[in-house]
Parts: sequence; C-alpha cells; structure tokens
Amino acid sequence: MELKDKVALVTGGGRGIGRETCILLAKQGAKIAVFSNNLQECEDTANYIIEEIGGEAISIQGDVRSEVDVSRTVRETQEKLGSVDILVNNAGVMSLKPFVETDVKEWDFVQDINIRGTYLFARAVIPEMIRKKTGVILNISSIWGTKGGPNRSAYITSKYAVIGFTKALGEEMKPYKVRVNAVCPGPVDTKMMEELAPDVNKENWLHPKDIAHVIVDLCLPHSVAVTATAIEAFGSGRPVGI
Repeated sequence: MELKDKVALVTGGGRGIGRETCILLAKQGAKIAVFSNNLQECEDTANYIIEEIGGEAISIQGDVRSEVDVSRTVRETQEKLGSVDILVNNAGVMSLKPFVETDVKEWDFVQDINIRGTYLFARAVIPEMIRKKTGVILNISSIWGTKGGPNRSAYITSKYAVIGFTKALGEEMKPYKVRVNAVCPGPVDTKMMEELAPDVNKENWLHPKDIAHVIVDLCLPHSVAVTATAIEAFGSGRPVGI
C-alpha cells in the first residue's frame, strides 16, 4: 500500500494496459480516476476496483483530444478524489498503413490522440503538482518510438514525439520534484492489436499486466531517482516486424 490515499488518473483505463494499471495502482492503495472514450469499459474497471479490491474509483468518459473534456476530467477528479498525484497517459491509437496511403485526416487523428492528448492532460495537472512540489507523470510510448519501420509512419512519429515531450518536460519539472517518464512497450496482446493484426503470431508477446507492473513500479517512492527518461519493455526480444 505504498500509494495509500494518492490519486491516480489513467487515460485509456477501460481496457488493456490501462485497465491493468488501474487495478495495480488500486492494490497499492491509490484512488483511481478511470478515463476513456468508452463509458462501459470505464465503469467496468471502476466497479472492479470498488467491488473486488475494496478501493475507491470513479469513471469519466471523454475525448483526450478535447481541451474541454480534459479540464472537466481533472476538475471532477479533484472534486471527488482529490488533486492528481499520478497521471498515466495511456490512451493511444495505432495505424498500420503505407505512408502513401495515409491521408491527412488519419495522420492528424493519430497525432491528436497520441501526443495532443498527452500534452493536454499533462498541462492540466502540472500546475497543482508544481504547487505541491510532488507528482508523477507516466507517458506510454512504444518500442516503435525508438526505431523506424514500414507501414506505421504516423504511429512512429507520434511515439517519438511522446519520448521527446517526456524528456523535455521531465527536465523542466526537476526543480519541482515532479517526475516524468515514458514506458516503451514491445508487442502486447491487447484488444487493439487483435483488431489490427488478428492473424499475427503472438508467441513471446507480453500481457498487459506485464507492462502495468513496469508503469506502477515507476510510480512508487523507491523510483525517485528515475525521471526524464524512457524505459524500454519488450520482454524476450525487440520486435522487427509486427
């Protein structure tokens, strides 16, 4: 219970890595705000925390691209649970398509979800973290944010941006003892990946809980030395293809 009474806000918290992160944070004693564009998934995660763990959780539906939704979410979290101590920017999308087939609308959609959403939520919680001189922000990038590859230019660009943003903000927040890190998962067996690549061989792929453990570990007090960096988490091998 190292995070007892801390308040954690997790975007994309209704399923996959986000859901497992919410559950593990709750087991450490944190009060959880589950944010997603899917209300049913949000409520399922929050109810699991309340009923199965005996924790405190709320569900909030919204769009990470919307400044109004983000401000409302942070305000509602503060009113119901308290000011945000931990932010996990997990919401994300992936596009598997050759560059020449990726139109402007799709390109912008991927950038808006993966990097604009990360920026908006960080901007919304940072002032209070600065005031308290404490806080943790975890941004979920990808192993593809560290390397090039075909048929995913929009995704790779956005995940490189997440790492750059993490390192820049992490350095800027050092005087205020606000730690900002990124986690770069390798292939993870999630619903999103099942929809994108249903026939791919998932041998050696990670489970969402494997990544959630890395995220939560970086939120704990013993990780005080780690900030402004990106942690690669890809299990038994760095992926070359999907």
